[in-house]
Amino acid sequence: MTTELTLPSGKNVKIEQGKGFHLLNAQRKAKTSEEITFALIAELAEVDGQKIVYEDLLEFDLEDVLALQAEISGKFKSLQPTASSTSPEQPAGNTAK
Repeated sequence: MTTELTLPSGKNVKIEQGKGFHLLNAQRKAKTSEEITFALIAELAEVDGQKIVYEDLLEFDLEDVLALQAEISGKFKSLQPTASSTSPEQPAGNTAK
């Protein structure tokens, strides 16, 4: 599945459904853990019909970078378990004090 969006600058972006090898490639290309998101965006995104490289993102307007990061991180936040689904259930009427 591909997600399409328009960045604040007006650029059109297609973000493809990620696979494990995309993440592995991004981790290999990133020099630090902070750079993994940039590398993953470069792995998954096509901007105005062109594939981009990690270094291209460094020249994008900040608003565009933040929009891309939000889109990428939003895809993965929905996969994380919520606290209520991982916390043990308390019996009804039993409240911690």
